[in-house]
Amino acid sequence: MSDSSLINRLTVAFLCCVLASLTLTSDSAAQTNDRRGLLWEVRKGKQVAWLLGTIHVGRPEFYPLPASRLALLKRADAIVLEADISDTPRAISATQKYALYPEGAPGLDTRLTPELRQRIEAVLARNQLDPVPMMRMKPWMLANVLALFEAAQAGYMPALSVEAYLLRVAKADNKQVFEFEGIEQQFELFEQAPWATQVAFLEEALKAVETRGARRELNRIVQAWETADRISLERLLVEMRAQSSTGSRFTIDTILLGRHPKMVRKIETMMADGKSYMFAVGALHLIGPQGLVELLRARGYTLTEQ
Repeated sequence: MSDSSLINRLTVAFLCCVLASLTLTSDSAAQTNDRRGLLWEVRKGKQVAWLLGTIHVGRPEFYPLPASRLALLKRADAIVLEADISDTPRAISATQKYALYPEGAPGLDTRLTPELRQRIEAVLARNQLDPVPMMRMKPWMLANVLALFEAAQAGYMPALSVEAYLLRVAKADNKQVFEFEGIEQQFELFEQAPWATQVAFLEEALKAVETRGARRELNRIVQAWETADRISLERLLVEMRAQSSTGSRFTIDTILLGRHPKMVRKIETMMADGKSYMFAVGALHLIGPQGLVELLRARGYTLTEQ
């Protein structure tokens, strides 16, 4: 198998092939918790929408979502996701354009320090991953792939993400699906970061995998999502914001908080057309003083936690 073929398969596995796995999930697998997932009703005058906190990985027993959540999802005219990850060719094209070094160009194996490269190779070996195609990835892409493999080792699969489930429901109900950004814009956020920041982001991800810190943090997020525990999620966000390393600051300031102003403008524009939307974004985007809930309240919307 060529390096390009393997990378395409990874892209499909982690970003695109999300619907087929969910067809095996039955109602009997659902948990009894009726408040799984953070959810707010958003109102201004006659405008109404819902803001749903998601997680980007999952397990079969997460679905179907509770009846209280599904009822609102059914009422929505359309669903709005951070990115529509179901378009496989588009995701592969974006990966080739933004996330990989071109064929024949030097890879990460010649761009990183020997010490960092050895640490990466040790983690790849632990996960039985061929280092050759992995070293064709940009630092930020390799960081995300390592994090996703760690999630899989902990029992959480991107193919069972909340976004994947919402796409399945939307398809079954013939609902429209819109995007806040799209995969290309998300990739651009990483690609536009300075080289030193990209490497620092990779180092943070690598350290989190080496120390199992990634699993502990992911478990905390999932547990808070499963029980709609906003307080625990806010506590985690405070801890994340207190970190001062370059990689941590990039994650918080650019990947998390930096996207919120455009998201708020998108919500305002779409709600103004009179339709009802289910806006679904990662749960950490909703909370805290700079989260979407408080930003929308500052814009005159009434938000009621469900």
